[in-house]
Amino acid sequence: MKKQMRDKDGTIVIIGAGASGLACMNELVKTNKYNIIVLEQSNKAARKILASGNGRCNVSNLNMDIKYYNHQDPLIEKLIKEFDVVNFFKQLSLKLRYEKNLVYPYSLSSLSVKNALMKNMDNVSYIDNCEALAIKKAKTYEIVTTNGHYQADKIVIATGSPASHLSGQNNLKMLEKMHISMIPFTPSLVQVKTKPVFKVLKGQRVKGIAMLYDQNQLIEKQTGEIMFTDYGLSGICIMQLSRYLDHLKNPKLILNLLPDIEKEEFQHYGLEGFFHEKIVQIFKEKNIDPRCLEFKIIDTMSIEKAQVCHGGVSLKEVDENLQLKKYPDIYVCGEALDVDGDCGGYNLHFAFASGVHVAKSIKK
Repeated sequence: MKKQMRDKDGTIVIIGAGASGLACMNELVKTNKYNIIVLEQSNKAARKILASGNGRCNVSNLNMDIKYYNHQDPLIEKLIKEFDVVNFFKQLSLKLRYEKNLVYPYSLSSLSVKNALMKNMDNVSYIDNCEALAIKKAKTYEIVTTNGHYQADKIVIATGSPASHLSGQNNLKMLEKMHISMIPFTPSLVQVKTKPVFKVLKGQRVKGIAMLYDQNQLIEKQTGEIMFTDYGLSGICIMQLSRYLDHLKNPKLILNLLPDIEKEEFQHYGLEGFFHEKIVQIFKEKNIDPRCLEFKIIDTMSIEKAQVCHGGVSLKEVDENLQLKKYPDIYVCGEALDVDGDCGGYNLHFAFASGVHVAKSIKK
């Protein structure tokens, strides 16, 4: 059955009800010019938003800069700099707050962000449990889904990535069928498997400096929390460093868990003066110096464990409006594009910014 709405200036179908799709929808409904249909393949919108930031939802970062993204692309730089996240959420009646450079909802609850983004759902047609399978071009576009066929004058691809099991698993296969160049998805911001592994320290957290080397050359270093796991290492700074692993041949991590402690002070207090008893026991048994703890990186955890992914639609496939060059009136935003950033609100900021950018491009 073909489903069509023709009362206004045209029908726009947004495929995906995550951060970028909902941002696009909220910008489009301001004009009341279009019939808007939002298709979500899962049974719940904004699932990754609810899970982000340990339930607090870090929506942006005050230190917004293109250097924190995988592409130094002028369009992406313009897009992230021009987007006003505070004003965007103010229009949705959501107050934000700051913790250093990190931007959160004032409630410190990701549910507040979801509820704000969903306020305008009454003004659109929303269909969940509806996976898009193919796009066909005739007089207009026809979207083939598991829930029927939908006619569209314009389409917004906001399907996310396979990260975290919370986005679509087959979300971009329909674009591959249309001969759109795709960068293969690989995990980014993900835990790492290491050798050695200290399984008995699973869940123990420490703070320090993590330095990533490849063939004895320093690639990057991060300061922050490090967590021992039963497969290797996790924690914010480890996940930040995981973004660099794609092209490294022989990566290793060197941890300094006492970066601010002088040698004499360490000798005075000993391990017991700085660490949990479990860590003390293992470090003594293995004769480990906490100022130089080396791990070989064997692999990353699976893509389903990653917070975000490298990969998606190549930026070469879209114009300045994020419209596919080969298919006018089809736009791509959010994680469906090959754009990813550091931890700290950069990925959600891009998702919101790109969704709004697409909506404004459509309204021109």
